[in-house]
Amino acid sequence: MPIRQASTTDPLTPALLDAFERTISIERWRTYQRAAGFNDELANRLYLWNASVGQSFHFPLQTAEVALRNVSHRALGAIFGENWATDSACRNQLNPKHADDIVKAERRHFRIYGGSASTPQLVASLSLGFWVSLLRKDYTTRIWTTQLMSAFPHLEPGEGIHDVRKTATIIQDLRNRIFHQESLLGHDLSSDYAAISRMLGWICPNTRDWMRRYSSVPKVIRERPRSSQSG
Repeated sequence: MPIRQASTTDPLTPALLDAFERTISIERWRTYQRAAGFNDELANRLYLWNASVGQSFHFPLQTAEVALRNVSHRALGAIFGENWATDSACRNQLNPKHADDIVKAERRHFRIYGGSASTPQLVASLSLGFWVSLLRKDYTTRIWTTQLMSAFPHLEPGEGIHDVRKTATIIQDLRNRIFHQESLLGHDLSSDYAAISRMLGWICPNTRDWMRRYSSVPKVIRERPRSSQSG
C-alpha cells in the first residue's frame, strides 16, 4: 500500500531540515518548498504525497507494461514464429539497437543463470522502452499493418497505431519519472492515469476494469496536500 498522509505530521526540526540538505539535496527540497510557498511543513507533506502517488501508480503501470509486452510478443510470434527473439530473420528486421537489446538480455540471463534464455524469459527481461520502441513508425509496415487489430482489438474507428504510440510514450515517460524519483507535482496525473486506462482498454477492457477496481491512484491524487491544510 502507498504510504499514507496523516491530517497532521510531526513538526520539522532544524536538525531534520539540515539533514535534508545532505540526504535529499537543497535542489530537490527546493522544488517542494516552491510548490508550498516556502512553508516547510506543507513542503514535507507534498514530498510524502509525491512518494505516495508514485507508489500508487506501480500497479496500473505494471498492468499496462505486462499487457503491452504480451500482445507485442504474440504479434512478433505471429510473424516470425514462437521463438522470434532468437530468430535471425526477426533480428534482421529490427533496428540494430533493438536487436542489441535482445543480445544484452541474453548475456544478462546467461551471466545470472548460466544457461541460454528462452523467448518467454527474454520477453520478461526486456524493458518497457523496448516494447514502446516497437510502436515507432518504422515498424508499422513490418509489424502493425498485419498485427494491429490482433494486439489492440478494441481501438475505436479512426484510431490507429499512431494513437497507441502516443499513449505508450505518455506511459513510458510517467514510468521513467516515477522510477527515477522525480517530482510529479507539475504533472496532470489524472491524464496520465487515463492514458494507462486507454492503453489497457484497447488491449482488454476486462483487464482495464480489474485494474481500476483495485487501483488507489484516484484516491491518492485527491489527497494532495493544499495550503489550507498547513499551519
